[in-house]
Amino acid sequence: MVRRSDKSINWVLIRNYIEYFLIYCFLGWLYESIWCDVIYHRRGFLNRGFLWGPWLPIYGIGFFIIFGILTLLKIKKPIMVFISGTIIATSAELISSYILEITTGDYMWDYTGYFLNYDGRIALVPGLMFGILIYAAICHLQPFIIRLQQKYQNSRIHNTGFLIVSALFIADLICRIWFGNNFKSR
Repeated sequence: MVRRSDKSINWVLIRNYIEYFLIYCFLGWLYESIWCDVIYHRRGFLNRGFLWGPWLPIYGIGFFIIFGILTLLKIKKPIMVFISGTIIATSAELISSYILEITTGDYMWDYTGYFLNYDGRIALVPGLMFGILIYAAICHLQPFIIRLQQKYQNSRIHNTGFLIVSALFIADLICRIWFGNNFKSR
């Protein structure tokens, strides 16, 4: 028999992990939309994701994978978080480009013309940017998010906001499955 407090603890744990996912999905979308398109490529705003809303699920999934690997390897020193994160993210981007090319015929980015690029699939500057973002997320942002969650875990506004954002994300995902993806060729 599950006690009421156990149910409460399970709900908080589940909500926290879903929030991490949604936060990093949003931050990934923000990074891609602002840095990659507006600032770096100067092409104007483009929705970089396959969903309509402001989220890129690969960043949420990537956070859990990288956080899990760093935890498993017991990597905590900031410089090692940066180096390991750079290597893991760049490797994942390279592998993802091949998977996307095999499954869809194309991949969503092209680093041709970037310094030290490999076949337009990976390059030095994007790899270093991922390392910086991973360092910032693991060493600074995640501890801040945890403190906020602890402070506001029983807040009605927090729980309502969480439910609304989660419902919008799920609706967006269902609509994309129903209507087709937003995948644009390079």
